[in-house]
Amino acid sequence: MNEIFPEMITNLPEIDIPNKDIKGFMIQGESNQTIFFMIKAGVYFPEHSHESQWGTVIEGEFEITIGNEKRVYRKGESYFIPEGTLHTGYYVTDVVSVDVFDDKDKFSVLKN
Repeated sequence: MNEIFPEMITNLPEIDIPNKDIKGFMIQGESNQTIFFMIKAGVYFPEHSHESQWGTVIEGEFEITIGNEKRVYRKGESYFIPEGTLHTGYYVTDVVSVDVFDDKDKFSVLKN
């Protein structure tokens, strides 16, 4: 899974996230963040909400419940989570995705 992104992506700042099964590389915008994620199978996100989020799956299968709708997203499929909408996520397989968060402060940079 580490070879999926070229060096130009893996040289971006890494996000600070407490789960060792999640790795993300960030492009910081003025009002949003784009994260290139690599997430191991079995990771589960409990129900939560935040600003709007759009993502697309590059590799793998990701089950997400947005509001009352549960669906598995696969390679090439995209999802959108409106601001304030409760959602959960489960990574059925290892997943590579690109997500855009409408929040400039969603993630901070990992300090080495």
